[in-house]
Amino acid sequence: MFYETAKNNHGLKYNPFKSCIVPRPIAWITTLNDDGTHNCAPYSFFNGVAADPPMVMYATNGKQPMGNHKDSISNIRKNGEFVVNIVPYSAKDKMNETTAPLSPNESEVEVSKLETKLSKIVSPVRLSISPIHLECKVYKIIDLPSLVSNEYNGMVLGNVVGIHINDDVIDDGKVNLDKIKPLSRLGYLDYSVVDNIFEMHRPEGSPRPDQVKNRKDT
Repeated sequence: MFYETAKNNHGLKYNPFKSCIVPRPIAWITTLNDDGTHNCAPYSFFNGVAADPPMVMYATNGKQPMGNHKDSISNIRKNGEFVVNIVPYSAKDKMNETTAPLSPNESEVEVSKLETKLSKIVSPVRLSISPIHLECKVYKIIDLPSLVSNEYNGMVLGNVVGIHINDDVIDDGKVNLDKIKPLSRLGYLDYSVVDNIFEMHRPEGSPRPDQVKNRKDT
């Protein structure tokens, strides 16, 4: 089949676009608003975009007035900081709880009874249930086009200024993803979990990731 996205003439029961780009890692983002309320929301349009310096992106969209999604982007615009908490399979139900629309002065962290830890560099807290936290400062916010007048689309680019990794998930100098089983988003209401990991050796002469030195080490 073929369809033009502007016409959305796919003829299917549901729009297939989000099922064509999968799996998508989930950024469970914590932010801080002006009155000191810690907000939390998951976003699946998320990924790392650079390694040196380490940078991430996440995209947000939704109708106005929006719930926790607007809280996140509003808080980030004001204070320029956020934390990406990586979602393990064991936290899937708690993550799902934080998708509920709440008012800006309500905290998903408190409503979902999530334990937190202080960050080292930024103000938003980290979620204790997550084994990996990326402390981020905003590099740039890019407003994206929207086809609906009451919806906002935007992309946040963040510089990762600090990374926390639970010692329990580090084995032999490597992050053991078998212990984390990261959650990912598919299309529709579907999710997946990383639980089938295999190695592939690169062609002869190609540097392996663990053979590439950091710039500061050269």
